[in-house]
Amino acid sequence: MVTVLIRAAIIYTFLLISLRLTGKRQVGELQISELIITFMISELAASPIQDLSIPLIYSIVPIVFLLCAEISLSFLATKSKKLKKIFFGNPSIIIRKGKLNQGELSRLRIGVNELLGELRLKDVSDISDVEYAILEQNGKLSVFLKQNKQPVCAQDLNIERKDSGIAHAIVVDGEINESNLKYADKNEKWLNSYLTKHDLSLDCIFLMTVSDNNDITIIKKEEK
Repeated sequence: MVTVLIRAAIIYTFLLISLRLTGKRQVGELQISELIITFMISELAASPIQDLSIPLIYSIVPIVFLLCAEISLSFLATKSKKLKKIFFGNPSIIIRKGKLNQGELSRLRIGVNELLGELRLKDVSDISDVEYAILEQNGKLSVFLKQNKQPVCAQDLNIERKDSGIAHAIVVDGEINESNLKYADKNEKWLNSYLTKHDLSLDCIFLMTVSDNNDITIIKKEEK
């Protein structure tokens, strides 16, 4: 049992480092070729764990080869439009200028109910509100509403608003996040000064964020 756990730990660590180096994303964003590689790697990784007679090297070498092949393929696809079309395909326009392309829908083997479900996930309740719907190469649906169905924004009302940017979590559960502190253009000296001024300590903070506009939000830990 100990041998199995050690081999599993080695394979897990190796895969984690390897996939990190290749910059793989979450499964929902994988291309078909990447998904195939993932399935093959999972099978190769499981073999030496299930069968102790198989040397680890018999699993590691093919995995390295597949990862190198995938990286090479992705690089070549960025240089060649033909290769990119062959291996990754092209986006498919399902709705164009408000008109549903039934032929494209049939070719993609997507049912109307499935399309309506995807639109609802985009907060679109009526297909007639859609100007364009494009099935992207990663399998996700991009939806663009008709002009008169788009939400009213500040620009439409001639209201000037400052960009708020994002809120950087500089303290999480009493721990300082050095990277986010740097992104917020702050330092520990500023943080300590702020906490002292407001009679706060790191230990009592569950979450502290600072936005690009210097808006500060603090959530204290709940008393147990």
